Amino acid sequence: MVTRRAVQAALSEFGLTLETEDLYWRVHGRHGQALEDAAAALDYDGVAELQAALAPLVAMGAVAVDAAGRLQVPPMAHVLSHLLDDEVQRMEAAVRRVRELATTVPHVVPRLPVGPDEAEPLAGRRIPEGEAATTMARWIEESEGDILSLRPDQWRQPTHPALQRALTTALRSGRTARTLYPVRALEQAPEALAERARMGEEIRVLAHVPTRLFVIPLTHALVPDMPGYETAGVLAVHERALVLLLAQYVELLWDRAVPVPELDLRGARERSRRLLLSELAAGAADEQIARTLGVSLRTVRRRVADLMIDLGADSRFQAGVEAARRGWI
Repeated sequence: MVTRRAVQAALSEFGLTLETEDLYWRVHGRHGQALEDAAAALDYDGVAELQAALAPLVAMGAVAVDAAGRLQVPPMAHVLSHLLDDEVQRMEAAVRRVRELATTVPHVVPRLPVGPDEAEPLAGRRIPEGEAATTMARWIEESEGDILSLRPDQWRQPTHPALQRALTTALRSGRTARTLYPVRALEQAPEALAERARMGEEIRVLAHVPTRLFVIPLTHALVPDMPGYETAGVLAVHERALVLLLAQYVELLWDRAVPVPELDLRGARERSRRLLLSELAAGAADEQIARTLGVSLRTVRRRVADLMIDLGADSRFQAGVEAARRGWI
């Protein structure tokens, strides 16, 4: 079941303030009530004042007034579905526009000459699309740290056996895998996502996932030769600066995405929590923890903040005391 916190996170992405959301829940129980009666019950100074307060909700389709002047308040699930559908349509239109521009820009923008002293090879290579899964499996086996993925369409097909084995082994060893899916995957492939969750993968959803992407922060990244879904080949990137940039991009999308509580089986989170607590108990600084776990400094600080919220602590010392009391360390 989706929590109120998850709903708030989703609504905030569409520009809805906590005050406006609170008003939605106040009028939700007055579905079908006349505006005059609702205004009086909610302590508004007449219908005009109530209509002004409801304007943001009306604009986003969360509240309507029928011809008889009665409130119509659809369930929150319907509101979110409508907003996500609109967002998907806007994203698809933007993707079409970018692709149109991509076909014309090379012909109208002159290429600037590059001097021999300016051209430096980057660490990476092009590989066939058919080798992507085995390449990711090998990278997982050879590396440490988080495994980050954008999967806009791969959930339609079974996971390659080599990649499945490598990912399962990594998760069992205590590593964390975080993956973003489009929201439509919840309806079109619920069993596939449930199976990934049972493996220990952490899952969040977005209205639209713009491209395929696979990143192991600090060391590896696999990107399409052209951003999107269908590609003829992929680029294996090892240049540290580019890998870090791609990891930060996934982190940004992750922070904006909506959790799916029914797919959070807590296995991956509990393993990650134990590793983090052991580092904190040893007195390691955030920078050292990031190097040890193979994640970014931003990720470490986000995890520490989440841990303190879970423990109800105001400081790291209090978090350590509470974690010990609960038997987490």
